Amino acid sequence: MPLKNLVPTLNISDIEASLEFYREALGFDVVSDPAAVREWRWATIRSGYTERMLSEARHAPPADKSTGPRDDSDWPVIFYFYPDDVVALYAQVIAQGFEPNPLEATFYGMREFSLTDPDGQLLSFGQDSKRPG
Repeated sequence: MPLKNLVPTLNISDIEASLEFYREALGFDVVSDPAAVREWRWATIRSGYTERMLSEARHAPPADKSTGPRDDSDWPVIFYFYPDDVVALYAQVIAQGFEPNPLEATFYGMREFSLTDPDGQLLSFGQDSKRPG
């Protein structure tokens, strides 16, 4: 039987900080009941067809702010997003005051950049370099 969808659930250390990051940096909207955020410290967020669930864990490891999204070989999981316009998204992230790694053309034909969320999750964004944007 084929699977219809995948919605990753991330254990995070601070629901408010994560919601602010995903709203400000990437334009996600909270689609779950606000009471769930207050009472359960849990939220579903969405941008286009992309969803994530965030769950504040009592024992989530603190983010290591000393490292940035410079070397993706150290992350056990990388969340790779496909925006409609990676250049515009990169500009939006910069304009909101976040510091992603440089937008680059890769040897495998993508234009991409990465950034980490408040808990150190690596988020990468790419678009086929043959497409405009």
